[in-house]
Amino acid sequence: MARSARKINPEATHHIMCRSISEINLFRDDEDKREYLIRMAKYKRKYQCSILAYCLMSTHVHIHFDPQGCDMSKFMQSLNLSYVLYYNRKYNRHGHLYQDRYKNVVIEDDRYNLAVSAYIHNNPKDISGYKDHVQDYPFSSYGIYTGQVKDEYHLIEPRYILSKFHQTPEAARKLYIEFVSNLGHAEIDQKLLERVDSFIHKEPYEYHSERYVYKRDIEPEAIIQAVAEKFDIPEQDLIKVKYDRSLSHIKAISVFLIRCLCNFSYKDISKVIGNLTLSQIAKLNNKGFKMMNHPHCKDLLSAFLKKRRVCTNSTSNNPIT
Repeated sequence: MARSARKINPEATHHIMCRSISEINLFRDDEDKREYLIRMAKYKRKYQCSILAYCLMSTHVHIHFDPQGCDMSKFMQSLNLSYVLYYNRKYNRHGHLYQDRYKNVVIEDDRYNLAVSAYIHNNPKDISGYKDHVQDYPFSSYGIYTGQVKDEYHLIEPRYILSKFHQTPEAARKLYIEFVSNLGHAEIDQKLLERVDSFIHKEPYEYHSERYVYKRDIEPEAIIQAVAEKFDIPEQDLIKVKYDRSLSHIKAISVFLIRCLCNFSYKDISKVIGNLTLSQIAKLNNKGFKMMNHPHCKDLLSAFLKKRRVCTNSTSNNPIT
């Protein structure tokens, strides 16, 4: 039977779940979980997307994901493949690690967003010792939301969720903790969503959404032109020279920006750049990503993102309808 088409909306948030095959744990120790978070943070930066919440359990992962316009499939494929390579190398094994492909639910209303956030953060209730202390579980983002731990991997963007509870951070945290505790670890259904309504509407409040989407519809030629101008290189030289090592770092920046800002595949990029194999494109993309700490590179990326940034919500007195 053919797989059903995956529902994807690059401008909506998603609830993503990955599970390991039945006979093994996805994470065998805390080092594995830390490694997964490190890799998640890497690909968050690489695709310029956002993580709203996460929880790593022994056999599965929950991610509250905001693509911000990026290709979610590319992000998850990169993250999962990278982790499988690490896992198989560490434990001297071969073959699949995940049970089928990852699952995702498109979230298109605020009630569901809040319910998913609470559901993910309540997951550790199933772990011995954390039933009444889910905020203490170290491999969930809940401790970051409550303010009791630092975001060591710079992964989480909590303002979008917290801003729906109060304008000030401390009050928002307090209300969010009460909200998570009230919802518990129940399955998300219509009755639960009605409970979200009843909890949120106890008191009126204002919020300002911190959520943005970056339109990934930039023409690759515009990126090539901008990079060429930034580094004072003739545009035609940047495209046509294949073996000139003096231009490889500049070409790498172009490849990374096209991959990130145009949602292009390596095959698409090879048609634009020309004279390069898919393997060479992949290497240039990784090299370009590593160069993003260079001031020139940061300026280019920031300038393009700023031009294509769109706010998805506005200030409201009644965010949940």
